Amino acid sequence: MNFVFISPHFPPSFYHFCVELKNAGANVLAIGDAPGTEFRPELLGCITEYCQLDMHDYEIVYRTIAYFANKYGRIDRIDSHNEYWLALEAQIRQDFNIYGQKPEDLLLNQSKTGMKKVFKQFGIPAAEALLIEHPDELHDFVSRYGFPFIVKPDRGVGASYTYKVKNEQQLNDLLRDLPHGFIIEPFVDGTTVTFDGLVDKDGKIMYYSSFELSDNVLDILNEKRDMFYYYKRDIDPNLEAAGRAMVKGFNVRERFFHCEFFKRPDGSYWAIEINVRVPGGFSIDMLNYVSDVNLFKIWAELVVQNRNFLSYSRKYNVSNVSRRDQNTYKHTHKDIMSQFGDMVVQYTRIPEAFAAAMGNDTYIIRHPDKDTLLKACQYINEKV
Repeated sequence: MNFVFISPHFPPSFYHFCVELKNAGANVLAIGDAPGTEFRPELLGCITEYCQLDMHDYEIVYRTIAYFANKYGRIDRIDSHNEYWLALEAQIRQDFNIYGQKPEDLLLNQSKTGMKKVFKQFGIPAAEALLIEHPDELHDFVSRYGFPFIVKPDRGVGASYTYKVKNEQQLNDLLRDLPHGFIIEPFVDGTTVTFDGLVDKDGKIMYYSSFELSDNVLDILNEKRDMFYYYKRDIDPNLEAAGRAMVKGFNVRERFFHCEFFKRPDGSYWAIEINVRVPGGFSIDMLNYVSDVNLFKIWAELVVQNRNFLSYSRKYNVSNVSRRDQNTYKHTHKDIMSQFGDMVVQYTRIPEAFAAAMGNDTYIIRHPDKDTLLKACQYINEKV
């Protein structure tokens, strides 16, 4: 099997994916815009050939994939594991007749308005949304639901360029300079939870788990708050049912998935969106720590060997706790390791480019008891 990876910088997770692809028997090829000299030697040892190019120039990308195919044979799979490059990889699959998501799939699973159609079809509750095009329609929508509102891109990544609008004046100010392609939807009060996992080629979910976010994602980003999120051992059956319906509704095949929901005060779950790719940040590492599995290896063997059997249990609750340099904390790193060192399975200093969203320091901790885990999270984030 010839597998092409797309990435602008090849973070550590790509090294693990590449290693396991090679171990499973794939010939790993890669394209990106970073110099190959910047890669870890171990990564280069897993890749047969790497081409540095302008990833925004499709003609150059196309010619490079054609070059790979001419030199190594048919390209069997291509992936980026990154929301931003899903359209690029989908177009390549279509042009080279490669298995996997095509541009027509992204019309539903990368568009908020497209997602709403699937939610409605499969009976998954979700807030109504309106593409901002006609002032009269917008006025009627606001009159019907009132404030506050959420305004966000119809096709966006995470919570980027997402705004909470509290009154008419804020809405008018925002609309004055708003680019085309944004939607408006009522604000939904609730906690953000997910349904994350891996599905095989026939649509069977091989692995799943769920995390809960400590705070509102908009407040975390806009106010640069500390945050933590944690994967839970126990998953509400109603959330699992909604997650399974979403995975089925979007016909996910041979991919990771990351489904987001609001858990409302009445205990119901309302869909936010689906991301048909690896959950972001350190989530794969965290899922591995939840069940003592190796999802890098499991995914590679699924793709290369169509091996789709996995036996596992969720042994631990696992949290990602972030801290920011701008804050003064009551407890030092030494205090944390002294108090909870047996729970800390990974500590990482985050590169500055990602610190605004992820914080400057990240602790991944785990424990079988959720209350014990949450007390450790609060200790790490406690300020003077």
